[in-house]
Amino acid sequence: MFFHVIGDMWWSMALALATALAVMLATNTVHPPAGSNPIIVFLLGAPWTFLITPTLIGAVLLVIVALIYLNLKKSLVYPSYWV
Repeated sequence: MFFHVIGDMWWSMALALATALAVMLATNTVHPPAGSNPIIVFLLGAPWTFLITPTLIGAVLLVIVALIYLNLKKSLVYPSYWV
């Protein structure tokens, strides 16, 4: 959003990264590599679809693999807070 609305100024990249980190902290979903998404969007000039592929699809695939792998054994229940 910052890239397309504000432009590719150095301070807009910093503002985008700070906003992404603040949202992750507020939602208790902190994932440090996800902070690189705003930087990648700015450096590559990536379109909005970059957030869908590869970011969202990759995250969904990781959760699906974790669900399958960690639930193969009956002694493990993943995630325990969904059950």
